[in-house]
Amino acid sequence: MKRQIILGALLMVACATAQKPEKTGKEIFENRCAKCHGKDGTKGLWGAINLKGSQITDSERLLTISNGRRLMPSWRKRLTENEIRRVAEYVKKLKS
Repeated sequence: MKRQIILGALLMVACATAQKPEKTGKEIFENRCAKCHGKDGTKGLWGAINLKGSQITDSERLLTISNGRRLMPSWRKRLTENEIRRVAEYVKKLKS
């Protein structure tokens, strides 16, 4: 009986601490960015640039996503640093 209680408690702790799988850069982009940039990065709604032709550096890309630009909102309070990095990496792949 004690063993079952202990195993049950361990299972509850493991379930409580289990994390949801992290979203990919593509998933985040399609959820948050594709409305203006389009799924392939070429939409350009409300002045959003064509990401396939973007010439900015990796660090500029991170800063733009974090801080926003013109009508583009800042994402630093809505996404984690890792999520921003994953989005930036995905956006870079759109250029290929």
